[in-house]
Amino acid sequence: MRRDLDPLIAGGRQAPMPAPWPQAHPFGNERLWLDCLVEREILRLRARYELSLDELRGLYISDRQVDALLRQQAGQLGQPDADPAGALTRQAAQWREHFNAGSPLALLGERLALAPDDLELLFVVLAPELDLRYETLYAYLNNDIARKVATVDMVCRLLGADVVPHDAAALRGRVRALAAAGILVLADSDEQRSTLGQSLALAPPVAQFLLGIPPAAQETADADEPWLEAVADAVGAPTACSELIACRSDDPERQAGWARRLLARRGRHALHLAPHALLAGTSPLLAARLAHAALVLHDAAGTSRDAAADERLAAALRRTLDGGLDVLWLVPPNWRPLPALSRLPLTTFTLPAATGAERAREWADAIRDARLADAGQPAASLADTLAARFSLSGTRIRQAVRAAQALWAADPAIASGHEALDRAARQLAAQGLAQVAELATRPHRWPQLVLPATTLQLLHEIGAAIACREQVFRDWNMQGRTGRSAGLMLLFAGASGTGKTMAASVLANHAGLDLFRVDLASVVSKYIGETEKNLERIFSAAQDADAILLFDEADALLGKRAEVRDAHDRYANIEVAYLLQRMETHDGVVILASNLPKNLDPAFARRMHYTVEFGRPNAVLREQLWRGMFPAEVPLAGDIDYAFIAEQFELTGGDIQAIALEAAFLAAGEGSAVGMAQLMRALSRRQTKHGDAGTAARFRAHQDAAEHRRA
Repeated sequence: MRRDLDPLIAGGRQAPMPAPWPQAHPFGNERLWLDCLVEREILRLRARYELSLDELRGLYISDRQVDALLRQQAGQLGQPDADPAGALTRQAAQWREHFNAGSPLALLGERLALAPDDLELLFVVLAPELDLRYETLYAYLNNDIARKVATVDMVCRLLGADVVPHDAAALRGRVRALAAAGILVLADSDEQRSTLGQSLALAPPVAQFLLGIPPAAQETADADEPWLEAVADAVGAPTACSELIACRSDDPERQAGWARRLLARRGRHALHLAPHALLAGTSPLLAARLAHAALVLHDAAGTSRDAAADERLAAALRRTLDGGLDVLWLVPPNWRPLPALSRLPLTTFTLPAATGAERAREWADAIRDARLADAGQPAASLADTLAARFSLSGTRIRQAVRAAQALWAADPAIASGHEALDRAARQLAAQGLAQVAELATRPHRWPQLVLPATTLQLLHEIGAAIACREQVFRDWNMQGRTGRSAGLMLLFAGASGTGKTMAASVLANHAGLDLFRVDLASVVSKYIGETEKNLERIFSAAQDADAILLFDEADALLGKRAEVRDAHDRYANIEVAYLLQRMETHDGVVILASNLPKNLDPAFARRMHYTVEFGRPNAVLREQLWRGMFPAEVPLAGDIDYAFIAEQFELTGGDIQAIALEAAFLAAGEGSAVGMAQLMRALSRRQTKHGDAGTAARFRAHQDAAEHRRA
């Protein structure tokens, strides 16, 4: 990790922020300067065209005006009176020397490296935005009541370039240069006008800067319009080499905080916008340069994969970097650089997830603000519990708290704020995963597990490991030692019906997490690359869900990698390698359930944190399963011989459950209690399906022996 990108090093005490945008300014001396120029030009016009008494000037072109233009073209027009014009020229020069060095106009020249002549031109264009009387004066000077803005011709005349052809050419060149830089806009360039007749306008960021209007005042980056955030306590000099940094994270608020701290250290403010806003022109770049800001691109969707759009975005980013601006690109965790970006100096950076302590503080603040803490459990204690169970942070914590408030108000069955928060957090976390996997959580608890003592002991240890993941991997930094993710990978191996799914459900309930089942047989696709895409969708959703993933029928994909003989073998091996890599980078709990563990690729077996063998139950465990299969509400006859059934029939827990359910249906249909007769019929059918036809004979022998004992 680059130390200058580390969020802890980039942090620090926040100092009072200077405004990156100037305040509104009266431009007193500048306006007096412009008034002298305007009055001088009006005197010239009146002297040349003798139109001072024409009340309808600008509404039509009179014969006298045409004659005056013809005489001027023939060189017959006399020189205007020099005394008043000369006096105004001298006054304008005096006011020009007293321009306010701290005005937004001077600041504009400093930040955009503009010459004094450029600033004079820009102020002439700005004037109607400061005082409406300039609209009337400009219409008079343009000889068009509808043209109340500056034109190229009017600017040339006001700035004295109309009498010296070389100066006029230079000024028109400055207009073109400012337009090319996006500072000036030729407002009616599409109309059939001469170059001199074109109207001039300031680019919106420049006009807003001079008028003291910030780009926007909003607190979210979802809108299309850029918005400026003051984050630097002191503005530094531009960097010699601008940077493009892509920051990956699933928490937009945490990303924004990282960008804020990094830019504060670099002496830059932040201009927030969406990537597509860069394609709209130079306005965002101008706004960033004027504000001494870096661009912060908010890209929650990860941008499109359209090649043409990618090329346009890459070109816009190149222009931004060439302009000396830093770009921080906030992207989702699964973002991959676009091929078009390979030619740019891109640095990618994955923002570390919030620690348990950080999440606990966020939970505590949100719970206190919402007043959801229970009387017997303070907010800090409740926050510690929620932070340990869910990896939600930032915005998603506040979303969960708001949802909990709504649940508690709407559902009278919710008894406490803790219950409301737990339910809201689980619902929020599981939203995306429910679309790609099946919710498999069942109300199973530890007493319902009937397994050998060693297997139960190992499962209890796994339950403790799931609860302590945060402490071991992050607080104790074992993640740094192992070099792997903060997740746990478990292998449950055993025949169908031996309790693998039930054990996974017990672990999920013990940890307070949802269990989602993924059938790998349905994930594997015959189309090249589709299996990897399906797996990526599942893992990405699970990362947000804080859920346990159970990959059932893992043998469909996790078989031993074969020697490559054709393209099918090669891509099958790629799929296995991808799943192995993705499991290692997943921060959650993943359980692989396999009926044929010996067929698994050895690479998977080596990487499992825990492997649990689920064998077929012996007679003692089978009897325990039979006795615990019927709830207290089920009426039972007194003739059920659990010991006999357990001894005679080697069944798995799944088989016993199915037989007990069928026997209950038979008894309910007959209107009787569940007894040996119903169990015999259900068990006989089950065994016949498995190819064992001797069930009835064994039951008759048992019945004869029972009758003999009673006699």
